[in-house]
Amino acid sequence: MSESPSLGFILADYVAPTIGCILSTLTFSAPIKSLLTAIKSGSLGSLNCTPWAFMTGNTIGWLAYSFITLDLFVFFANAPGLLISIWLNTGAMKLQYYEELVKRSASDNNSNGGDDAISVQTAKIDCFSQLTSHEIKVLQIVLVWVIILSTTSLIPVGIEEMKFIVGVAVNINLIFFYAAPLSTIATVIRTKNSASIHFWTMAMNTSNAFFWCVYSLAIQDYYILIPNGLGFVFGLLQVALYQCFPRSEVIEGTDSVTELSGDEGDCTEQLTRSHYGNVAESEII
Repeated sequence: MSESPSLGFILADYVAPTIGCILSTLTFSAPIKSLLTAIKSGSLGSLNCTPWAFMTGNTIGWLAYSFITLDLFVFFANAPGLLISIWLNTGAMKLQYYEELVKRSASDNNSNGGDDAISVQTAKIDCFSQLTSHEIKVLQIVLVWVIILSTTSLIPVGIEEMKFIVGVAVNINLIFFYAAPLSTIATVIRTKNSASIHFWTMAMNTSNAFFWCVYSLAIQDYYILIPNGLGFVFGLLQVALYQCFPRSEVIEGTDSVTELSGDEGDCTEQLTRSHYGNVAESEII
């Protein structure tokens, strides 16, 4: 008669990654509001969409890893993220095309003596005949993953070797995400002001990393543990800084400083990823 699984086993192997999947999807969804706002305004403005390209590479890598390891939790944590990243990147490309179209139409309008129809048509031809900067980034990242996955699939290697190649590659992809939390930590220390830390995002990312750490330790998967361990450490550092330094906002045009409590303020979103490597952090500035 087989023994029933212990409570610790159920919590570590099933409950923790299930919560991680939910939190991962929420962190992937963080930039949606910012993109919708940008679409309404017709401009990306200061919105940094580069992390969305790396989000696509990140989710592709982890989905491939889930196929190799037959891990459904890793799959369901990243499948929604891939779909969301495609939508985010498509929106960013459309806005870049639109911004370029408006700029060239205005320029051509001046050179064509105010003929709007000719100006718009010429601008459309020019814009659609070349790639946007964001399009190039996405294509480059996808191309790298196509090469990695094609090579891994075609060469005669075992499961462990495939796991190693894809695991290392997806962790390298995550290096680009770690710039965001490190930049935030450096800013808070330099200014002694925690206004750049969004409390709920910080709490969600730290919790997300914690649950994936628990799961990765339970299944002894260090490719999942290492990035999440770093994400958890960065999260704890931000929690400590949030407690040590008050939130304050300098009123433009004056020398006065207004202290804030809670999470008031306007937000700017930037991705960091922090679930077994998917680091996502939405900052409100």
